[in-house]
Amino acid sequence: MPKAEKEREKGAKAQQATTEGEATERPAAGGAEAEPATEAEPVDDVAALKQELEKHREQSEYHLEQWKRAAANLENYRKRAEKERAELLKSGQVALIAQLLPILDDFERAFQTVPFALSQFTWTEGLALIDRKLQLLLSQHGLKEIEALGKPFEPALHQALMEEETTAYADGHVMAVLQKGYMLHDRVLRPAMVKIAKNESRGEPSPEGQQTESESADTGSKNDQTTAEQQVNDTN
Repeated sequence: MPKAEKEREKGAKAQQATTEGEATERPAAGGAEAEPATEAEPVDDVAALKQELEKHREQSEYHLEQWKRAAANLENYRKRAEKERAELLKSGQVALIAQLLPILDDFERAFQTVPFALSQFTWTEGLALIDRKLQLLLSQHGLKEIEALGKPFEPALHQALMEEETTAYADGHVMAVLQKGYMLHDRVLRPAMVKIAKNESRGEPSPEGQQTESESADTGSKNDQTTAEQQVNDTN
């Protein structure tokens, strides 16, 4: 009996050892199979982070482009507003100065008809000072007289009221200014009203002929000039 019991104990121990060995192998095998899953998880996380980063990069580029467009639109609006404001001020300035031109004409005609005896009075000198101050003020704002006398006729700058036969000036040149013309900056504010020389020879006059003819023209065309000045006054 003791021998049989010993054999049974040995068999039980061997079976127990076999069971423990299988139990030991099973966790090891399970652990070996679980290792790829633990390695795949970080790979998936990195790919998701890259996708998220790319998405945010695209959004940031989009918002940056929108900001650049908004900044450009704002700058264009500022420039357009400044230009419109300058044009508005210029148009108001043009209208005001155009209304002051007849006053300059009145001053000029008044001083042309003042007798020499009256020109020495203080009040006459005061009026002349006012005229000079007004001309200086307007010149500071861009007003400039159009040169016309002796110049070739230019339709953009001159308005011809009459023609006269003469050898004192070349054909098509201005021989008399009936009303001064003015420019405001680079814009013609009022063309000069002029008398045009008509010369069939179309040559340049000699100094002697110019002096003689100008004296005779001044003497012989007073009536015509008076009529032209009346037309200018009617125009004003």
